[in-house]
Amino acid sequence: MKDMDAMTLAVVRDRMRSGRKPPRDIVLAFLADEEAGGTYGAKHLVREHPELFEGVTEAIGEVGGFSFTVNEKLRLYLVETAEKGMHWMRLTVDGTAGHGSMTNDDNAITELCEAVARLGRHKWPVRVTKTVRAFLDELSDALGTELDPENMDETLAKLGGIARMIGTTLRNSAAPTQLGAGYKVNVIPGQATAHVDGRFLPGYEEEFLADLDRILGPRVRREDVHSDKALETDFDGRLVDAMQTALRAEDPIARAVPYMLSGGTDAKSFDDLGIRCFGFAPLKLPPELDFAGMFHGVDERVPVDGLTFGVRVLDRFLDAS
Repeated sequence: MKDMDAMTLAVVRDRMRSGRKPPRDIVLAFLADEEAGGTYGAKHLVREHPELFEGVTEAIGEVGGFSFTVNEKLRLYLVETAEKGMHWMRLTVDGTAGHGSMTNDDNAITELCEAVARLGRHKWPVRVTKTVRAFLDELSDALGTELDPENMDETLAKLGGIARMIGTTLRNSAAPTQLGAGYKVNVIPGQATAHVDGRFLPGYEEEFLADLDRILGPRVRREDVHSDKALETDFDGRLVDAMQTALRAEDPIARAVPYMLSGGTDAKSFDDLGIRCFGFAPLKLPPELDFAGMFHGVDERVPVDGLTFGVRVLDRFLDAS
């Protein structure tokens, strides 16, 4: 998200130096803990200082506006209009502690690992939300072929690095991320824990939680470490028109399309104030760049040319909006 910070600061600095004022007031919010759930950043400001955002009706933020090149005549720019909700959870199993050399049919580690394996391998059912349906329609038109959400393997294969991001917006998901148990190799511990990153589609939280409990079974205690809602808004209005206008001014083959983010952002908090949020950090990327594959990766980066493009687009966007 440093790309959005850099582009925003570059645009504002240039406008401050040149004295060019946007047609309406702009509120800048830089927050520190979105990756940890936003409790002490966005949520705190929304709860304790809502007056800072009085009159704000719309907002743009990270993880949207990046390009996907279809061919030499069309480049899609994916604007985030929805994002999955989250249940970061701790799973706990209690068992019978004992000596590692003895038979133990009540081993907490064994029970937990079997449950985590079931969860990690579970094939969640396809659920097509409004935003995903709109994205598939746009993609179908761009590729010149009808897409079947129930049989997406062939379609996703055409999307390169963004396939993993788009693919998971067709389903709820639960990824085991941490395991913990024991303190000594010859001691069977009395308890084992795991952490899971759960994400649910807009409108499917209850189904997600029911499926979780069924998969995990009665021996596993589940508790939330952090949870937050899913979001979805329409892809229309003056702000969306301004995005398309600004993109086409810098890239004549650009077409803005809606998509759902598989993760979450601070938009969840600002939605509580009635602010309509979009992911729009415009980046023109090389077709061969595995952009989504770099998220939280070893060499996470964006091209400098992409940043300069984004600065020009955001500058135009402020005037058009």
